Amino acid sequence: MDSIDGYAAKGPIPREVRIVIICTHGRDSQIAAATFMAHGYRNVYSLLGGTRRWLELGYSFQSGSGTAVEKKLLAPPVVKIPMLSQIAMTAAAFVVKPAYVVMSLLVILILWKKKSMDLVLIRNAMLLFFIGENACTLNYLVASNKSVWLEFIHGLGMVGTFFLLFWGVVRFFDERVLHYNQPDKTCALQRHCRHCWKKEPVVCGLHRLALWLLPALAFVALIPLTMPLRPFKIIMPVFLSDVVWLKDFWNLLIEFRLYPILGALSFMISFLYLRRGRRGLIKAQLPFFLALCFTSYSFFRFGLLLTFNENQAWADWWEESTEFIMIAMVVLLLVVFKNQFELESSWLYKKFKFLRAR
Repeated sequence: MDSIDGYAAKGPIPREVRIVIICTHGRDSQIAAATFMAHGYRNVYSLLGGTRRWLELGYSFQSGSGTAVEKKLLAPPVVKIPMLSQIAMTAAAFVVKPAYVVMSLLVILILWKKKSMDLVLIRNAMLLFFIGENACTLNYLVASNKSVWLEFIHGLGMVGTFFLLFWGVVRFFDERVLHYNQPDKTCALQRHCRHCWKKEPVVCGLHRLALWLLPALAFVALIPLTMPLRPFKIIMPVFLSDVVWLKDFWNLLIEFRLYPILGALSFMISFLYLRRGRRGLIKAQLPFFLALCFTSYSFFRFGLLLTFNENQAWADWWEESTEFIMIAMVVLLLVVFKNQFELESSWLYKKFKFLRAR
C-alpha cells in the first residue's frame, strides 16, 4: 500500500487500460483504486471479495495466465438491509424530503420582498437549499443516484445554505437583540462587563476569547482530512426496487479534503482580521461564516459516513431528518419573532393561520 501512490504517479500503465486491483478482503483495494483515480486513471476497479473470492472461483495468480475477470465480480455488490431500514429510507425519500422542500419554498415566498439584510440572507439560504435538494431528488428519480454532477450541486447547495443561514440568524440576533456590532447602541452583554470597548480604550472579552478560539477551530476543522477516501457503489434492495448508493471519488475529495482545508484557512483569515481590533470586526465576518459552512458540512457528512458505514440506509434517514429539523427551526424562528421580522404585511403570511397564532 505504501508504494501505490508513487507507482501510480509514475504513470507506467496506459490510461485506457483496464486496471483491476486485488487485495485479501477487497477493502484496501478500494483505497488503492481511489489513489489511481487521483492520478488520472478512469478505468479502475476493485475486485469484490478480494483474493478469497478469486480463489473460490477457481482462478490462479500464475504469471501470464491471461485470465479474464468475470463481469459479476466488477458489478456493484448487493447489500440487503433489514425491513426497518427499508421503511426509514422510504419515509425519508417520500415523506420527510417533500415536507421540508415545501417548507423551504414557503419561507422563500414569505420573505420574497423583504429588504433587511438578515431576512435577505435567510431567504437566499432557503433558495440555495431548495435548488440543492431538488438536484438530489432529480438524481434519485432520473439518474438512479448515479449522477456525480447532481450530487455535487446538492452538496454545494448545502454549503451555501449553511453559509447564508448562519450569517442571517446571527445578524438577526445581533441587530435586534445583542447590538454587539452597532457602535451607537449598548451591547446586551454590557451588564456583565465592567468596561466596554465602544466607550473606553479597553479590550472586549468576547474579542479576546475569539482570538484564542479561532486557531483552535482551524485545527479542529482539519479532522476530516484523516478519513480515507474510499469510493464505493452498492445496491440496496428497498421493497420492490433496487436503490444505488454511490460515493464517488471526486465528491469525497471535495467533502473530506477541499472543504476542511478551506474551513481552516477561512478561520485563520478571520483571526488575522480580528487581530486588528474593532477595525477588523466587520471584515472578519465573511471568512468566519465561510469557515463555519465548510467545516459544518464536512463534519456533517464525515459523521454520517463514519457512523453508518455498515448500513447506509440509516445515514440517508438521519441526513433527511436533520435537514427537516433545520428548516422547521427556520419556520419556528419566523413564527416566534414575527413582530421583529415585521412579517404581518406579507400576503402569504396572512394565508396561514398557524403563523398568525399568538
